[in-house]
Amino acid sequence: MGFFERLHERTHGTRLGLCVGLDPVPARLPAWAHRHPDPVFAFLRWIIGATAEVAVAYKPNLAFYLALGPSGLETLRAVRSAIPPEIPVILDGKFGDIGWTAEAYAQFAFDILRADAVTLNPFLGPEALRPFLDRQDRGIFLLIRTSNPGAEAVQELVAGGEPLYQALARQALRWPGGERIGFVVGATVPHALAALRRLAPDRWFLIPGIGPQGGDPAAVIALAGPPALIAASREILEASDPGGAARSLLERARGSAAEPSPAASARLLARWLYETGCIRFGDFVLKSGQRSPIYLDLRRLVTFPQTLEAIAGLYAALLEGLAFDRLAALPYAALPIGTAVALRTGRPLIYPRKETKSYGTAQRIEGDFRPGETVVVLDDVLTTGASKREAIQVLEEAGLRVTDIVVLVDREQGGRQELEAANYRVHAVVTLTDLLEALAAEGWISGEERDRIRAEIAGGSLSGNAE
Repeated sequence: MGFFERLHERTHGTRLGLCVGLDPVPARLPAWAHRHPDPVFAFLRWIIGATAEVAVAYKPNLAFYLALGPSGLETLRAVRSAIPPEIPVILDGKFGDIGWTAEAYAQFAFDILRADAVTLNPFLGPEALRPFLDRQDRGIFLLIRTSNPGAEAVQELVAGGEPLYQALARQALRWPGGERIGFVVGATVPHALAALRRLAPDRWFLIPGIGPQGGDPAAVIALAGPPALIAASREILEASDPGGAARSLLERARGSAAEPSPAASARLLARWLYETGCIRFGDFVLKSGQRSPIYLDLRRLVTFPQTLEAIAGLYAALLEGLAFDRLAALPYAALPIGTAVALRTGRPLIYPRKETKSYGTAQRIEGDFRPGETVVVLDDVLTTGASKREAIQVLEEAGLRVTDIVVLVDREQGGRQELEAANYRVHAVVTLTDLLEALAAEGWISGEERDRIRAEIAGGSLSGNAE
């Protein structure tokens, strides 16, 4: 059985699991470990015993064992022997060299240490991977977009019109043996998670950066989803109850996969929209004529492609459970969002025009479609339902069937109730209440401001009947 098939089996078909990093730092070991002849081995044997029930894989980082000096490799071999044979081991060596040297690295990883997979640097190209790919039952994870500060200086360089990390991933998918290649993608770069999942929908991701580095499991699941290994080291190794910490992390990840948390999505959106200036506070008049102390200007997202791509991942998570043939984005704010979602999901996009063309084809709907097909309507914000119903009328008059409407933010001002009364299902990534809670939790508005905004919106929610 191949390495990735073993991961599928270990995750019981969910294709989502926890990879425990075995990265020892002697100065951080508990006092009891130093009473043993080999404190590092004693400590890691304890970690393995505490986490083996929930770990899908273990990942020792070679650097920490080399730092122990001449005895480090013997400790690593002992740690490898302590891992139950049914649990795969990923040797995190970040190897990458010319063929002759790569063959020596492969012998060390697979024959000496009996690793089941390795991490590799793709910079030298496919020939440097050959000695590893020749091992049919083993796996490799390529470093594609890492979570370390400063990685963007190289990995985000433009190559052929796209970031280098995307160009590398695109090439790797075509390399001989590429079906046994997974990608290392940092949890702290959500735009890269979304972009790479679009490029490689079925490849396993090894995702470090959860916990102390700031990665959010809910964000990882919303943007990347399975198949994925969530890698955690310090969060487990430095916990007083490592088994409990491992179970908690796995439950959070799987809970997010089963039902993405509105609070987690709201935290993500609050940060992204605040940092891009898409959330503004003041006194605004909405299209409906209602006054509002908060304005969501999502037309600005076109200037921030990485944020737009990440937000498309949140839409994609909502779309997964829906049956449809095409996406239909409403002009104008949702057009770039719809394009990003179409690229993210591979689903075709159309859009109804606000006005009939007076030239050319004089059509009301742009894009290819067939009468009788089902479309999901995409928009940015839901206030009242009037503009949605106007667009839906254009679609339905063309013979298309609309059952679902997906928006980023529901302002909770009557639009959902209006549309659902007309037998349309409404799905929102977050509500305005969720967003305000997240803004207050992050300290961007005070609790008093949050309550004032909610009260003002609630007071004006019955006035006006058009968006």
